Amino acid sequence: MNAKRNPEVRVYLDPETSVLVKALAALMNVSVSEFFNEALEEYLQTDRIRELIDRHNLDQIKGDDEAE
Repeated sequence: MNAKRNPEVRVYLDPETSVLVKALAALMNVSVSEFFNEALEEYLQTDRIRELIDRHNLDQIKGDDEAE
């Protein structure tokens, strides 16, 4: 089976935020990775970020697997 892995991104959190994120993910019955993916998807839809994406044509950027 050739399952594609998502790209890895490392973040550093202060200890209190780390504990809070882990607790929230557990309460939501999702992994920390799923928690961050959902949070980032929501953040990327905010007006401020959508404006930056539109202004700089960032929606045209292709990932490594789409670069062909």
